[in-house]
Amino acid sequence: MGAAGGDRVAGLGVPVEELTDPFALEVHRAIDAPDSAGAAELPVLPAYVERAHDRFLRAALDRAVRGASAMVTLVGGSSTGKTRACWEAVQRLPHGWRLWHPIAPTRPDALLADINAVTQRTVVWLNEAQFYLLDPGPRNGERIAAALRTLVADVRRGPVLVLATLWPNHWDVLTRQPAALHDPYAQQRALLTGVGTHQTVPGSFAGDDLQALRKLTERDPRLAHAVRYAADGEITQFLAGAPELLARHRNAEPPARALIEAAMDYRRLGLGPALSYNLLADAAEGYLNDREYDALTDDWLEQALTYCAQPCRGARGALTLIKARRGDTAPARPAYRLADFLEQHGRDARRFICPPASFWESAAQHASSADDKAALADAARQRWRDRYAARLYQQAADAGDTLALNELVRLLEEAGNRDGAERLAHRATDAGDTSVLEALYVARLEAGDHDGAKPLLRTAAEAGDTVALDALAWMLENSGDIAGAERLYRMLADAGSPSALQTLAWMLEDSGDSAGAERALRLLADAGDTDALRDLARLRARAGDRDGAESFSRTAAEAGNTSALRDLARLLERAGDREGAEHTYQAAADAGDTDAVHELVQLLEEAGDRDGAERLATDVGSSQVWWLAHLRKEAGDTAGAERLFQTLADTGTTSALSALAELLEEAGDRHGAERLARQATDAGEIFALRNLAGLREKSGDTASAEHLYQLAVGAGDTHALHDLARLRKEAGDTAGAERLLQTLADTGATSALSALAELLEEAGDRHGAERLARQATDAGEAEALKNLAQLRAEAGEPEWAQALRYGLAADGSISKAW
Repeated sequence: MGAAGGDRVAGLGVPVEELTDPFALEVHRAIDAPDSAGAAELPVLPAYVERAHDRFLRAALDRAVRGASAMVTLVGGSSTGKTRACWEAVQRLPHGWRLWHPIAPTRPDALLADINAVTQRTVVWLNEAQFYLLDPGPRNGERIAAALRTLVADVRRGPVLVLATLWPNHWDVLTRQPAALHDPYAQQRALLTGVGTHQTVPGSFAGDDLQALRKLTERDPRLAHAVRYAADGEITQFLAGAPELLARHRNAEPPARALIEAAMDYRRLGLGPALSYNLLADAAEGYLNDREYDALTDDWLEQALTYCAQPCRGARGALTLIKARRGDTAPARPAYRLADFLEQHGRDARRFICPPASFWESAAQHASSADDKAALADAARQRWRDRYAARLYQQAADAGDTLALNELVRLLEEAGNRDGAERLAHRATDAGDTSVLEALYVARLEAGDHDGAKPLLRTAAEAGDTVALDALAWMLENSGDIAGAERLYRMLADAGSPSALQTLAWMLEDSGDSAGAERALRLLADAGDTDALRDLARLRARAGDRDGAESFSRTAAEAGNTSALRDLARLLERAGDREGAEHTYQAAADAGDTDAVHELVQLLEEAGDRDGAERLATDVGSSQVWWLAHLRKEAGDTAGAERLFQTLADTGTTSALSALAELLEEAGDRHGAERLARQATDAGEIFALRNLAGLREKSGDTASAEHLYQLAVGAGDTHALHDLARLRKEAGDTAGAERLLQTLADTGATSALSALAELLEEAGDRHGAERLARQATDAGEAEALKNLAQLRAEAGEPEWAQALRYGLAADGSISKAW
């Protein structure tokens, strides 16, 4: 369903009226019911019951048909019906809409190659969106997210609708606020939670939904069988063969079980879906104990693969051969795919297990791509298995992955092997690649080791690395050597660095040399830098030269810089020309500058034209209505803000309910606030009660805050357990805090294990602290054990000093030197 030849003229994808095969869009096939033999008249998919997420999706589609581009993500576990819901939704689209499923040769390649050809009335189908947004290729996920944000925001190409599905663990990774300055998923988070909306797909049928389903069972024996035998209302999972798959894994002979668990571990630790024969065969041996290994027959592998491939009541088997499509290059050895449900089950059931040595050795031997090796190297490093991480990073680097080489250098540096790190960095520099040296001097700068960074910076600068020269200039500037910094910035500017020339202009301006700053900016402007024209306008405005400022802003705007139009509008606004400012803001908005829309809404609101502000915000979309609501809230117009938030909530923006709750809380209506927070939580905004609890905690009402945190926990917000534990600890109830953290850890939250380990260490329970820190480390939170090791090494325990240098062996013992 890609773009081939004529497709580009008519638009990417397939007209929705020609969509006839749900399985081509990755909808799961349903099992065969025991009493459905001969029922040839059964449709390919079981009858469907519309649920809350379907109604949410339908509303989004209706808005798209009316002209509002959008992105909607359905979040739910494997086989919960996410893709089926999207399939049902697109059946309702009118003639003229198309569906594009970017998938070949790889999903990221397909999307990045053709997204600019997407035209209006197109559905972009991103089933399993993690394959796009978590792509291990260098910055591919970030590029894809940015391209999708641009597409949805581009009114000239709209309306378009991006439909995505994600498992909860992938949603959490992509949308979680980073604890450190490094923010690897900023673009993805902005796409999913800023541009897009999301809805949770429940894992089971209950209440009215289950009753509606029961009414359909007479028409479809597959549904009847699922309703009768599915546990806890997990109908869709049962239809996809989930119970059979679990039983197949649970009842497998040791060799087959070993293959399945090796496959689970490779998938959860970052390998792509195609798992090679040799990779699985060599890894599986380490999953067998001595007795099981000694009992292996000569044909154990073939027997195990045959068992794993057996269909589960018509659905895909546990581990199945991937057949090459016509025209594809057949792999040298067969490759296998793990069933989706078992993949997710493995992520949960094996989350606290670090794979055996055979897993890592087989990966080093048989993982085929640099991306796969780098992904597994990351996983090894997250589990403090640094020896394997270094080996896999080296292999990925040897295959041309510069980012892997950067990580290897940083790993050696952190392990205390500064000479080894420098040798690699200098070798890469001699080969013409200064990025590795850059990674090393950045690591030293981040560690505060300026003396260690300086010689590396000089080497990189001498090799032509302008980033290093810029960093040296920054160091001189921050140390007070303004003249030395200016000299280096001038060198960079003479070498053609626009950013250095701009920094030089800012330095000159700060030192009071406005004429020098203007000369530098004019050089940039003459080279075509329209942002330099904006800076020139700012300089003229500061000097009181309004005409000159307007002239520079207009020149930049005429050159296509829409932000300059916004600058010009501000100048006109400050000069009292409200009509001119409004006209200019509108021109910037028409050119696609969403910030200009913000400011125009604010201008109309502050000028008293509330109806005009509201009309404009409503015409543009929910983000502008949200902005206007916040303007009214800040202005003290609680009633006006409440009405706008309620309008958003009524049109399906469930996060507005949470904002309404906070508004009522601040206005003193605690009962109304709690009612709306509960309503928002029921609608899928799981954080609403926790946010309200945070407000009450800040006000000093810890009893009420604790009550709300408990309600949030009861609604499934496990993060609220952290807050409850913190409250208990601050109140001196260490035992209560420990119980709560243990409850949170039992849900799979590894950060809770780390916090619990710290609590036990403080209480003197060294054995318990180490046990929990190791458990967290095996789950990918290496900092838990590293922090403990640091404390113990500082207390004079040499084995922990060795651990800090070399990490752990596969079995968790302290690694020998590598």
